[in-house]
Amino acid sequence: MHRIDCALDAAYGTPEQELGNQADPLDEAVYIILSFQTDLPRLQATWKDLRAAYPTWRHLQRASLPAVASAIRAGGLQEQKASRIRSLLSAVEEQTGSLSLACLHHMNDSQAERVLTRLPGLSWKGARCVMLYSLGRPSFPVDGNTFRILKRTGVIAETAVYRRRELHDSLQRLIPAPRRRPVHVNLVVHGHKTCVPGVPYCPDCPLYKFCPRVGLPPEAPRSRRSTPRQPTRGAK
Repeated sequence: MHRIDCALDAAYGTPEQELGNQADPLDEAVYIILSFQTDLPRLQATWKDLRAAYPTWRHLQRASLPAVASAIRAGGLQEQKASRIRSLLSAVEEQTGSLSLACLHHMNDSQAERVLTRLPGLSWKGARCVMLYSLGRPSFPVDGNTFRILKRTGVIAETAVYRRRELHDSLQRLIPAPRRRPVHVNLVVHGHKTCVPGVPYCPDCPLYKFCPRVGLPPEAPRSRRSTPRQPTRGAK
């Protein structure tokens, strides 16, 4: 894992601005819901469309579900995401008395994660994204990109199951607290640019020399220099 960290940091340098995560915890929670099964450009475009249509979360609460779904159509799965966002906002207001998660700043890590994972639409990954990006906590979210890359590099077993809490906890323990944020950022960027779903761009990969490429097909891996890149879909 240390070798992966060093190689990705040298290749990307933690370009956090490319991800577009939000400083406000409620904004980040909604952003994470929008990120499900879409790529970064469409995610960021969808976020802009949503905020243009609904400048405040109160405006969104008063809108119909079809109208919200229409505003986020560019990101795909719009009906499902619209319903989750509305449920999230209702739960936040019920639990905190306002459309805000500012109360999390005054909680310790365990308390904040417990509150977040009980909200509709947020898994351990979503909760830890809010904690990492909005609360500045030393959390390590395991998203689809991280899961895929760590399987291919052999850090976790090929048979590992994503929806198991122990997987998320063990990987968080594996990464030293000061490195969790840069490792997460670089893994997400790497998963969108190079170690994509399907057939990745292995010859262009900074991990190529030592990655065992677990689970990949035996045919020669493609390179951007020889194969036009096709649009890909992957969870953030």
